[in-house]
Amino acid sequence: MIDKSKDTKFSKKEVNNIYKEVFRQSTINSGFCYFDFGKEIDSKSFRQIMVNLKKSLSETCKTKLNKKLIYQSIGRFNHQNTSRFHRDTAENHSFLMLGYEPTKVDSKVYVADYSKYIEVHNIPLLNYFENDESTNTIGNYDCLEPYITELNPFYKNHFRLLILNNSKSFTEKTYGVFHRGEIPNKVEQENRVLNYMMLYLSGKLVEEKYSNEIVNDFISTKLVSR
Repeated sequence: MIDKSKDTKFSKKEVNNIYKEVFRQSTINSGFCYFDFGKEIDSKSFRQIMVNLKKSLSETCKTKLNKKLIYQSIGRFNHQNTSRFHRDTAENHSFLMLGYEPTKVDSKVYVADYSKYIEVHNIPLLNYFENDESTNTIGNYDCLEPYITELNPFYKNHFRLLILNNSKSFTEKTYGVFHRGEIPNKVEQENRVLNYMMLYLSGKLVEEKYSNEIVNDFISTKLVSR
């Protein structure tokens, strides 16, 4: 965890480090980055930070990969469901940004480096996903125990940001990770707001399908999907 409670901007050095860890080219890097912004900012400022980071990472991808990083989906919702380890359905080279807002709901979040597991054990990716190209999880993830990281500390009354590699391809080398949320006790009268961006790499000529108006609405809206 990196404490950003006294600094709401990402420096060029920090953006480059996020790129190195998340857009990794080997399992030497973690496949994710986690930041804690404390509780002195507001929701709108937090979402603006996410948008600004996306823009900075897109510029980095143009320089290093000659590709654009564009939105596949964007939104915010009340998330109070425990999940299995999984990757979200997305493009092959995809990257997920999850912004957790302060809440009264207790939760834990984990990242599992399945790419490192299959590399260490020399398991073909297709075999690992049980020969099903459409699946985004596995039935038994006990084997991943040595490759699991819990986001800690995960203060429920803070703004927290997780950026992770969500990639998976059976034709190209990718270095994705799984993530998992655990909610011990659901609180119906409370919100656990999660802001999300699914991003993916594309050719430089591909146009964003999300206009500036839509992105600005993501920043300013008070609506939360349920």
